[in-house]
Amino acid sequence: MMNIHQLFQLQKLDTEIDEKKKRLGEVLKAQKEPESLLKKRQRAETAAAELQTWQTKHQDLTLEVGSVTTKAKNSENRLYSGKVTNPKELSDLQQEVESLGRRKALLEDEVLEALVMVEDAQAEKTAADDELETAVADWEKQSTHLKAEQNELALSLHKLMQSRKGKAAAVDAPALNEYEQLRKGRHGLAVAALRINVCQGCRTSVSANKVKEANEGRKVYCGGCGRLLAAM
Repeated sequence: MMNIHQLFQLQKLDTEIDEKKKRLGEVLKAQKEPESLLKKRQRAETAAAELQTWQTKHQDLTLEVGSVTTKAKNSENRLYSGKVTNPKELSDLQQEVESLGRRKALLEDEVLEALVMVEDAQAEKTAADDELETAVADWEKQSTHLKAEQNELALSLHKLMQSRKGKAAAVDAPALNEYEQLRKGRHGLAVAALRINVCQGCRTSVSANKVKEANEGRKVYCGGCGRLLAAM
């Protein structure tokens, strides 16, 4: 004969197990880096790459200015050395010196522009790094609490599962099979409490006849949701 009281106790245990499993899933999910933190990490990486680009650009331009300056100085020394007497060669040297001068002026402007971009990129990197550091610290603090909760939930679930094993073993096989089938088809709740004359599973009113039978410990189903009813 089906013992409703036993099944109701098993149901309470299963409900607690389901709730803890659900919470454990939430805790595990929450330990993954949130989207907001990933975006801050991406911002910091982008800022670092941008700074590197402009630092390299500034360095390359500075080296080019040095190269052009050296070349212009050599040409200028040759122009005024008195060693070159050919008019065409002198004219070519003069044009080269002027061309290198113009090139140097343009490069120096580009160096200044690159320097401004380096400073801006450095400021962005510093801001992004600071924001990321704060976000990581907050997340790690939260993760510590979540990890502790995860361990507590795992331990609690282990104890509950052990307890369930004992309670399930005390229920006869046909009753346990029906209970499991009802749980599958009714969102995990096979046995609902009956308080006064209301099913707590679906809030449907139950007839006086069924209330009487439930109070006597007999097998009674709710007309609204089809769950087994356990009188309180």
